[in-house]
Amino acid sequence: MRKSARRNCALTCLLAIAALAACAAHVPFALSKTDQDRFAGRVVQVAVPGHDPMIFGMNDCIVYKAVTAHEDIVGWNVVLASDWGESSYPKWLTGCTRENIKYDGKYVVVDMCAQAFGAGGGCAGGGGTYRSRTGEAKDWQVPDGKSWSALSR
Repeated sequence: MRKSARRNCALTCLLAIAALAACAAHVPFALSKTDQDRFAGRVVQVAVPGHDPMIFGMNDCIVYKAVTAHEDIVGWNVVLASDWGESSYPKWLTGCTRENIKYDGKYVVVDMCAQAFGAGGGCAGGGGTYRSRTGEAKDWQVPDGKSWSALSR
């Protein structure tokens, strides 16, 4: 084969591969590899009839809500986080020792424990438990004895 014919053949093969890759099926609201690694399975997707689903990811005692467009996740907003530095130790002195997120059919429920390095106690008797119907930053509630009350900000 002549050099130009080999080059044309190689170019044609590359274009064919690129075309096939472009035809791969679109998976609505799929997490990127980076998000899969970051959230490590701590993801909740809640169906919302007639709308995009609500998608939440949790990492390092921070809850994120997906921003969606055209059946894709285009960003993440922080909607709940430990109170590092507000009424406790600064983040760089604190580690997230436990975190869990689930949907109970009505609420997104989060349980997390952030504890200062070297500190005893912390969440030994249970962590911080929160719930929300919408997952928006202003809509989280905390247990208050036998009921739930709005999380004060």
